[in-house]
Amino acid sequence: MKLFCSLTVVFVALSLSLFSFSGRDKVESAKLEPVTVVGQIGVYGNEPHTWLGFVDNKGVEYGLEASEAELNELRNLQGILLEISGLLEPVPEGQPAGFQTLSGGKIHVEKYHPYKD
Repeated sequence: MKLFCSLTVVFVALSLSLFSFSGRDKVESAKLEPVTVVGQIGVYGNEPHTWLGFVDNKGVEYGLEASEAELNELRNLQGILLEISGLLEPVPEGQPAGFQTLSGGKIHVEKYHPYKD
């Protein structure tokens, strides 16, 4: 019983230290830059688990972070040249892009509309 209690204490201590460094505050700690980009919506992944990204006119790909309603509206604008503004969360140098993030980083969408010259 003593060994079980000791192992439980060690497990809890290791779990707490692991979760405290899990990167859950990544968005707050990353340097976010305001951006406005022009391009088109891209759909990534395989059905039924697709997700949206954005490809700008230079070919740079970005993941998109927005509400479910906004993502549905953006999906319906696929094929239309758009201007998207928001905060860019760049991929840290030397790190993999991460979940639903592309090589250009992730844009936290604030506003979007069809692009007009």
